[in-house]
Amino acid sequence: MGNNSEIKHDGKVVKIGKGKFLVKITSRSACRDCRARTVCSAAGMAEKYIETLSDRNFQIGDEVTVFMEEKLGLTAVFYSFFLPFLLMGLVLFVCLTAGSSEIVAALFAIGSLLPYYLLLHLFGRVIEKSFIFRAESR
Repeated sequence: MGNNSEIKHDGKVVKIGKGKFLVKITSRSACRDCRARTVCSAAGMAEKYIETLSDRNFQIGDEVTVFMEEKLGLTAVFYSFFLPFLLMGLVLFVCLTAGSSEIVAALFAIGSLLPYYLLLHLFGRVIEKSFIFRAESR
């Protein structure tokens, strides 16, 4: 199951819901060997809580391994960092081309992030459905 195209972290089940489990993962030194460590928010944190899916019946305290496809991590980086960077660059270019001063253009470019991240937040539940974490027993 856990091949090179997956990101995996070991953790412990802390909460149980309908077919969903909340797993607490702790970053370990193994993160330094992971190919996705530069884009994985879990690699830079001591603890993180991840909602996972599983068809197995886990109990609170069970040790599990959480898996996510590596390409989904890169998709998250695209939406969180790359796309806003492009938006800022585009707004900056348009403002400067339209004859705005550099300060005004910079303020509009930075201001363009507010509606972007607001939309990202509003559509968070829809976007969240494409980021699926799986849990399996260790």
